[in-house]
Amino acid sequence: MSPWLFRNHDGHIFSFEPYSAGITLSSPEAQINAALLGMGIAEVGIHHAWPYLRSGELKLVLRQYHHPGDYKMVIQYPHRALLAARVRVTVEHLLETFAHDERLHIPLESLAEFEA
Repeated sequence: MSPWLFRNHDGHIFSFEPYSAGITLSSPEAQINAALLGMGIAEVGIHHAWPYLRSGELKLVLRQYHHPGDYKMVIQYPHRALLAARVRVTVEHLLETFAHDERLHIPLESLAEFEA
């Protein structure tokens, strides 16, 4: 399991490792389903939980203390002058799709309205 990161009152980051979890799930979708069933707290990317936050089915807890980390989505491909057309078209399509996916561009400060 990955540790959960939190900020204490003086701003320092500490980790919490939920060893005593009654159930451990690795799929974000399964974690969300378990949370929707009232089975506990899930730590998933906002883009996974976004529709459930907007509908009111899920709420954020500990938002003021949780440290979300600094995750970035990257695309790796061979860099060379004669890049295969299929690779170039795929990368361009993915970049365009990700640029227009609102779930990937949610400002963290806008999440206050979804707190429990």
